[in-house]
Amino acid sequence: MNLMSRLRPLLPEGEGQDFALQADYFEGQIDLKAFCSSHTHHPILGTNPLVLEPQKGSFVFMSRFGGVVFWNCHEPLIRQIHEELKSLPGLNRLEEQARDFLKVRVGASEDSVGFSEVQLRGFTLEKLCIVSLTLAQSVALDHFEAEVSQAMARFQPVVAALSHEGKLLLPHREVLRIVGFAMEVRAAVLDNLTLFDDPPETWESESLAHLDSALYGQFDLEERLGAIKEKLAYLQDAGAIFLGLLDTRKNHRLEWIIILLILVEILLFIGKDLLSPLYLGPR
Repeated sequence: MNLMSRLRPLLPEGEGQDFALQADYFEGQIDLKAFCSSHTHHPILGTNPLVLEPQKGSFVFMSRFGGVVFWNCHEPLIRQIHEELKSLPGLNRLEEQARDFLKVRVGASEDSVGFSEVQLRGFTLEKLCIVSLTLAQSVALDHFEAEVSQAMARFQPVVAALSHEGKLLLPHREVLRIVGFAMEVRAAVLDNLTLFDDPPETWESESLAHLDSALYGQFDLEERLGAIKEKLAYLQDAGAIFLGLLDTRKNHRLEWIIILLILVEILLFIGKDLLSPLYLGPR
């Protein structure tokens, strides 16, 4: 059975409706199975990704990487889902700075993607997943962009000191904190970016593939992913350089300590020779 023969309409053919979408991002990864097990009162339309219909005509899309998209959900329902997600282990805070909105109009003559509105000819579960996934990826990228920018900002004082003074002016422990933070951000971003795969619905449907491609281009996902990867490469190189400089500084410190110890030993030896006649007294 091909995909087109099993498309699941969420609205009767030819019926139009406007949807208001809100996309949020939770730092961490969502255990979709655990959410379903803990909240069995929500009707499930799809499991991977998870699509719920908590109320008639209101839909919730959840991705494993932390993106959640609400379709025509009023504020109390959104707050309820937020609280239910916060109860899951492994999720950190809701990143409200990464929130985004989109309008979807169903009943158009053809599928099209505009700056702030998506028009769909029909409304199926597959189209809901494709639109939601792109919006979820976009808010996740907003979060990652902010994290990477924060890591780069913490590097700036170290880079400035190297540029103007030719040396590391920050304490050893502070440099290690900055490098550790950058490594932590890099690991988290790379771990989540591997989940940004093309939706499987596009593999068998040319029309769905075109919709996905149009959304991907409208949200500049490829360019934003490329920019993040370049910054991560910079953080990796800068971290390696700083660790190398710290190691060199440590080795230089050890060399000076050894030189000072040798010097002290020489001075003690000389002093002993100079003072020994005084202790022996006149013969």
